[in-house]
Amino acid sequence: MRLIRSSWRVFTLPEVKDRGLHLWGKGCASWPIRWCRTDSVSVLSLRTNADMSDQSERVRFGPYQLVRELSPSPLGQRWLALRESDQSSHAVYRFPSLPDRVWRRRHTRAMQVLAQLHHPHLLAVEMCSFEVGGEPWVVTPYTGNHDNIVLLRNVVQAKGESLPACEAERAVLQVLEGIAYAHAVGVCNGPIALEQLLVDRRGRVLIELYGVGRALAGLEAGNAELVRDEVRSVVEIAYRLVTGLDAEEPRIPASRLVKKLPRAFDEWLETGLNPTGGFRTAQDAIEALPHRRPEPEPSRVRTVLGRLATWSR
Repeated sequence: MRLIRSSWRVFTLPEVKDRGLHLWGKGCASWPIRWCRTDSVSVLSLRTNADMSDQSERVRFGPYQLVRELSPSPLGQRWLALRESDQSSHAVYRFPSLPDRVWRRRHTRAMQVLAQLHHPHLLAVEMCSFEVGGEPWVVTPYTGNHDNIVLLRNVVQAKGESLPACEAERAVLQVLEGIAYAHAVGVCNGPIALEQLLVDRRGRVLIELYGVGRALAGLEAGNAELVRDEVRSVVEIAYRLVTGLDAEEPRIPASRLVKKLPRAFDEWLETGLNPTGGFRTAQDAIEALPHRRPEPEPSRVRTVLGRLATWSR
C-alpha cells in the first residue's frame, strides 16, 4: 500500500508488532490487538508531521481514505472517510494527543466498553488506533448527509428553534432507550448534551461516543445519583426542544410558553425537572411518557338516540 503524502508512514504487520502499536476493528483478531488487513498485509497509516488540513491530496488511515474534514465534535476532530473495499462512508475521529500511558489505557478501556454496546441509538465503534504522537483515532459509521454531520440541534434550528411535542417526544424516547440499554449493562455517560445527539439519514437519533468522555476523565462507574442526573439531562433536552429555551431556574413551565402543548407531556416535563424528585431511571422516564401510558377504556355513554329509544318504550 502506497501513501500519497510522505508525511504519513505505512507500517506492515511485523513493524506494528515491534513498535507495540494498536489497531483493531471488526472481523479481526481478538483484543487487545486486532489487525485490519488490506491485500493480505496489515497496515496502519500514521502521520509523523504536517497538518492534514493543509494537504490538498487525500491520505489513508488503514483501509480508509480520508476525504475531507467535517464539523468538529466536542471530543475532537471529525473526518469523512471512504472504505474503498465496499465504497462505504465512515466518520474518523481524531482526539487530542494523550499525555501518557495512563490516558492511553483509559482511552483503550473506553473503546473496549463502547465497542461492546450494540444498540440502534448508540453510535457504534468500528476501529480504533493510536498514532505515533499518542493521538487516538476512532472510526464509526457515517450518519450525516452529503454535506456534513447532522446534529439534533441542526434539525431544531431548521424548524425555527423548536419542535412539535410529538416530534420532541419521539426524539427523547430514542435517547432514553439507548441510555436504558447502556445502564442495564453497567455503562454511564453522565449528563447528555444536545451537541452529543446525531440524526442519521433515516431520522434516527444516536448518542455520539457514549461514555467516552467520562472514561477518559478516569471517573468511576455510575451510581444512582449519576443515573438520575443523566436522565434529568434528557428531560432538559426535551424542554429545550419544545420551548427553544434552556431549562434553567427560574424556569417557566413549558405550557405557558407553547400553545396547545399536550397536558400529559407538560406533566412529564414537570415531573422530570422537579429538583427534589425526577425519574430514578431511564426506564421510569420511558414508561411515564404520554405515548406509553395505557389508553383509558372508552366510557359507555349512551347517545341521545339511545336515550330517546329508552324513553319511547
